[in-house]
Amino acid sequence: MKTKRFITISIFVGTAVVLGILVGTNPTPNVKAQGEENMSGGFERVSVGSVGITAGQTVRISVANTLQVSDSELPPGPVRVVMAFRAMNGTLVRNRSGEVIRRIVELGTGDAALLDLDYDQLPPGPVRAQLRPVATLQYPTLDISAHKPMVVGVEVINNANGRTQFGFSHPAVVRGFNPQPDPPSPE
Repeated sequence: MKTKRFITISIFVGTAVVLGILVGTNPTPNVKAQGEENMSGGFERVSVGSVGITAGQTVRISVANTLQVSDSELPPGPVRVVMAFRAMNGTLVRNRSGEVIRRIVELGTGDAALLDLDYDQLPPGPVRAQLRPVATLQYPTLDISAHKPMVVGVEVINNANGRTQFGFSHPAVVRGFNPQPDPPSPE
């Protein structure tokens, strides 16, 4: 019994030592995105998944800065946002002229912006285009990025009547919402 315990402890200690050596001698390198070298804030890329559109439809990506003027404990400064669409293979989507479909904006407190892509803007191709709306957010400071004040939404619009056929947002839980039920009252 003592031998079995000794072997188990020895294996555990040996594994811990090997892992410690591997982690200590091979740290994960910090990798920076292109153009990120002189930025002091944080980056976040939000990709909401794949969306399909066809003739007569427009896909819209919208981004809103939900910080309020009363959020005085957070440092001020606009959030730089790059909105774009990616094809299923990861390449940036281009219009019929070959230009990348994207929009770059700076959103201050309470501001919002959007980018539309009508199916008719796309080069001739399949009957249905499958796209990934992506927003890259560059916060002015890490303090703001920790609060996640940006909400990214996607909707598909019917061009004939202007109605939204479906939409969703990220994050799905809006700030201040608590999905927990109230505790039972003591009786």
